[in-house]
Amino acid sequence: MELRLLKRGDIPTLIEICRLGMEFDNWYDDLLIQKTVGAKDYDPELGIVAEEDSEVAGFVQGVFGMRQDVPWGWVRLLVVHPKWRCRGIGSALLSEIEKRLVARGAEKISIMDVYGNYQMPGVDVRYKEAFCFLEKYGYERGMPNINLICDVSPERFDCDGDIERLKTEGFIIRRAEQSDWEGVEKFLAANWRSWITEVHSCYDNEPVTLYICIKDSEVVGFSAYEGNNKKMGWFGPMGVLPVTRGKGIGGILCKLCLRDIALAGHRRAIIPWVGPVRFYDKVCGSKIDRVFWTFTKDVRRNKSTSGG
Repeated sequence: MELRLLKRGDIPTLIEICRLGMEFDNWYDDLLIQKTVGAKDYDPELGIVAEEDSEVAGFVQGVFGMRQDVPWGWVRLLVVHPKWRCRGIGSALLSEIEKRLVARGAEKISIMDVYGNYQMPGVDVRYKEAFCFLEKYGYERGMPNINLICDVSPERFDCDGDIERLKTEGFIIRRAEQSDWEGVEKFLAANWRSWITEVHSCYDNEPVTLYICIKDSEVVGFSAYEGNNKKMGWFGPMGVLPVTRGKGIGGILCKLCLRDIALAGHRRAIIPWVGPVRFYDKVCGSKIDRVFWTFTKDVRRNKSTSGG
C-alpha cells in the first residue's frame, strides 16, 4: 500500500468510491470538490489517497482549526472502496491524518462535524462499519445530530403580507446585499461566531442566498441557504435575537429561504444539524430524515492511531 497526497485529478475516482462506500449519501463531482480541493479551508497536506496495486483504494480529507478556543482537527471524509476494506487501508489513512493534525497542534479530533463546511454533521447511524472502526481506535461517541427534511413549493411560503406588516413596527426583512456583510459579520461575531464561514459562503452565490432582518439599522436576525453543500437544497443556518421573538420573524426568514429553494427547482429542502425541531415542524411541517453520531478523540492522551 502507498499513501500520497490527494490531487484534483483524483476527484472522478474518489466520487465513485464515495458512491460505493457511502451509499446513504448523494454524491456529485462538485460536492466532493467543495469538501476537498475547492474548500476555502483546504490544506493540500491534509488530503491523503491510499493506493493498492496501483489502484486508488480510499482517501481521507482532514481540516485543522479552532473549536471553542481549542486547537482542533477534523476528519471531514474518510472512505475506503468496499472491495479494499478489512485490509488495513482505513487504519493507515486514519493514522496518517491523525499524525498530521497532531503535528499542527490539534488537541482533539472529531469526525465529519466541521464547522462551516461539512458533508454531514457526523456519522449516519446506518454506517455500522464506521461505528465499529472509530470505537476501535479510541473515538468516543458524543451527542446525536439530526437532519430534517420538508416538502417545498413557492406557493407554500408566501409571506409578503407579513413582511409589509412588520415594516410598520420598524423591522425590515429583505435579501442581504454585498454591502451588508460588515453588519452581518458583526452580528454573527457577537452571537454565532461558528457560523461566520458558512454564512459568508452565501455571498459567493448570485443572488446572495441570505435574508436579514434589520431594526434601527442593526441586523437582528438572519436565515441562509446554499452556504454549504451547494446545489442540494440545503437550508441554514439561521438565528434571531430576542427582540424579534413573538413576531413570527424567524418563521418568515425561514420561509423566504425555503421559497427560494423551491424556485431553484428542488422539491424538498434539507434542514441540517437541527436543535429546535418543534420550530421547523410548526413553520414548514418538516420531518426527521437522518440521525448522526459525533465521534471525538482526545489526542493529548493518545497521540496516534495504531494498527494497520
